[in-house]
Amino acid sequence: MGSSKIKNILIASLLLFGISVSAGEFEEFQKQQNSSFTNYKDNLEKEFKAYKKAHDEAWKEFSKELGKKWPKENGKADISTKHKFVEYSKDLTQKKSVDYEKKVVNLEVIASSQKEAKKKIAKMFNNLLKEDVKTAFKNDILEKKIAKKVKKKRKAPKSNQKLIADLINAQQKANLKAKLKKQKLIVVKHKGKFIYKANVKLPSDSTIKKAKQYKSKVLKEAKKQKILPELVFAIMHSESSFNPMARSHIPAFGLMQIVPRSAGIDAYQYLYKKKKKVSSSYLYSSNNNITMGSAYLHILYFRYLKKIKDPQSRLYCAIAAYNTGAGNVAKAFIGSTNINRASKTINNMSADAVFKRLMKKLPYNETKHYLKKVTDRVSAYNKLLKTTL
Repeated sequence: MGSSKIKNILIASLLLFGISVSAGEFEEFQKQQNSSFTNYKDNLEKEFKAYKKAHDEAWKEFSKELGKKWPKENGKADISTKHKFVEYSKDLTQKKSVDYEKKVVNLEVIASSQKEAKKKIAKMFNNLLKEDVKTAFKNDILEKKIAKKVKKKRKAPKSNQKLIADLINAQQKANLKAKLKKQKLIVVKHKGKFIYKANVKLPSDSTIKKAKQYKSKVLKEAKKQKILPELVFAIMHSESSFNPMARSHIPAFGLMQIVPRSAGIDAYQYLYKKKKKVSSSYLYSSNNNITMGSAYLHILYFRYLKKIKDPQSRLYCAIAAYNTGAGNVAKAFIGSTNINRASKTINNMSADAVFKRLMKKLPYNETKHYLKKVTDRVSAYNKLLKTTL
């Protein structure tokens, strides 16, 4: 539609509501509207930049504080990641973590004796069994630091979902508590203090149990967004291992690892017709996260990649784009970020050839591994939805 036609329609709309305008007045009105939208976009960008700066500064400060009491894990301070939840006590003398990918709970305490450590570790495990997403967010020292820097009041997620209690039945809880009581603690000396460590394995079916909790929500959103439910499950599994408190340094948050600046803004605008930078607490709510993640998959599949004709080829490209963006997918085929031009090349290839090209030419190895992993899991969850899940 031409600009003059749009102009005439808008003038007619204003007249319909009894607002008399001349062409010159309309031009001024249009300038004000454009200016207002530009200011809104600028303010949104400033808001995110301020948050990102506060996030990175708080991350560095917290890492430095932890370094005074705790040894590094793989060269870094042990802070929550995509697949691992980590929580410290206020005085930083106790640490509990849940590795959802490896299905293990680690409990560590700085103490003066094995007896003192055993008592504290037993209490830590009991508290972990009671802990939910809302409590975990309230206890999050890093989140508190970020909120203080951006001068915004923290709002806890609307989620009472348990971190591990829903993975373990009564008998298993009793067995794990008994195991902890008998377990000889590992002792490590760090900066003149003794760290006592214990761990327990979560049940082998923990991942499936977590996935089951989200089944009704996934099926609902997948149907609404016209995408495969097995794709949503495969993305969730790959992004977070169903860790409800998943976070990355990007930053990205929650089950489907939504980045507030990109996928978050796009999905929110698509769903609610408004641009908004959503908060970490909003994304830690599993319902919000699945809604946003499913919406973003819809945007990728039906908007950004809509010119790719073959459904399987488009699915491969959508999976890669979820990790790296549509522009980098285009690069794998034409060397530039124009996905519409790349679609012409893709449409002349078989789905198998598209997959092979992506695995060979995607700019980042991380995305290549991601594509393979998610594709395999799409197939696995397709079977699970018909049987176990």
